[in-house]
Amino acid sequence: MLAGLILPALVLVQTQPTFYAAWEDGRDAETARHFEAALGAYQRAAELHPRSAAQLIIYGNNLLRGYYPYTRIARCCIELGRWDGADRALAQAEREGEPREERLALAARVHHPRPAEEPPPVKAPPATPPPRPADPVPAPPPAVVHTPAPQPILPATPAPPRAEPAPPRAEPARPTPQPAPAQPAPVAPRAPEAPPRTGSGAYPWVLGGLVAAMAALWLAGRRKRPALDEAFRQPGQVGPYRIERLLGRGGFASTYLAFKEGDKRPVALKLLHPFRQDDPEFLGRFRQEARLGSLLDHPNIVRLLDPGPQEGTPWLVMEYVEGQRLDVLLKERGPLPLARVLDLARQVASAMAHAHARGVTHRDLKPGNILMLGDRVKVMDFGIARILDSATLTTTYAFLGTPSYAAPELQLKTQVGPAADRYSLGIMLFELISGRTPFGGETPFEILDQHRSAELPDLAALRPDAPGPLVELVVRLTRKDPNERPSDQDVCEILDALAGIHA
Repeated sequence: MLAGLILPALVLVQTQPTFYAAWEDGRDAETARHFEAALGAYQRAAELHPRSAAQLIIYGNNLLRGYYPYTRIARCCIELGRWDGADRALAQAEREGEPREERLALAARVHHPRPAEEPPPVKAPPATPPPRPADPVPAPPPAVVHTPAPQPILPATPAPPRAEPAPPRAEPARPTPQPAPAQPAPVAPRAPEAPPRTGSGAYPWVLGGLVAAMAALWLAGRRKRPALDEAFRQPGQVGPYRIERLLGRGGFASTYLAFKEGDKRPVALKLLHPFRQDDPEFLGRFRQEARLGSLLDHPNIVRLLDPGPQEGTPWLVMEYVEGQRLDVLLKERGPLPLARVLDLARQVASAMAHAHARGVTHRDLKPGNILMLGDRVKVMDFGIARILDSATLTTTYAFLGTPSYAAPELQLKTQVGPAADRYSLGIMLFELISGRTPFGGETPFEILDQHRSAELPDLAALRPDAPGPLVELVVRLTRKDPNERPSDQDVCEILDALAGIHA
């Protein structure tokens, strides 16, 4: 029994680590009251990791506390006026056992606006006593419909005489509590409904006031939403750049195809999401890394052309490159010819050495970040990967790399340096030669654990025609201890020598 109570609170995550980033994006956007963006992020997190938990074990001994995505989705739906979506999310939150108190508070917000038709009948009884002699009462009710909100506080005050027939109303206003029970019999059937529910007569008016207040808040939110939505719309101009179209949207920025004034060359402009612009620490890191990335100028690196302004809305501009990603090529063709493998590896190693010499580590080197332009290779996101990494790791204790290519020290969050990129290059070489990554598993945790402790499969057995020095280089690059891996210079020299032999 005790285990049954404890285990649900401590759940081992068995989904892609990207759900951490989606969850954190949702929290950031919700804090900034960008509920549309928050809703999308929470929905992505719930898709990637649908089970709620009080605590989630991340990597090492780190914990993510209070992972309750459906309660957050419900709150965003309420703020956006999507009542059906809120109902569905709350039902799922209840099934997942998310905290009851917050669920009930949100459920009250969902259900108050819906029975908004009930308060009007309750407001009618005070209006009926004055005109009981005759039925030509249609004139008073419209006026009374606007006054009931203050009436709960007014049983003892003569405030109702706001309407022009003030003298007649002042007298019946005092006996209102007593005639209320007697009125139902002679008056129209709608009057009797209110007295049986109330008893004291005050509670329904409180409900009416709450409904009115909620409606006012909801309408105010609807008026503000266009301004929030406007922030996510495609801008026409950013600095000196004219925006052409959206290329993609990630966790911290949107990327647009753009053209600089007076220049016909297309560029890729990254514009920070509005809710990322509220974090001064992140902004400082973004600008620092952008300046550092702009120092890289190498034929095999997608260049960062403009680090953007030092004040105001942050953005950066990169070289726009159209090409096929290496991961797509591997899926289509499988293992590549050895001469092609060596040529690709030489270019990536050269780009890596150039960046490392200038203090820039990629941290997420993988086939998906390598573009193929005929015989030429371009490595994407040097410098940018570290911005993404720091934007998420510092708050969620989450690993943001790609498990299949992650160096042990990267996932353990020890000191990460150029050796981590060399490890990733070794894993990529293994895949280019054999057609598969060395470590696999049903969950990211299994893959990451193998990077830390498992031996590399025998590459020579998987690809018998692979030359011994190349197999040995892969083994050295993928050593668990970063200090045992070869330097950038050694890697480039070995690959150059092998390429000369197998040209």
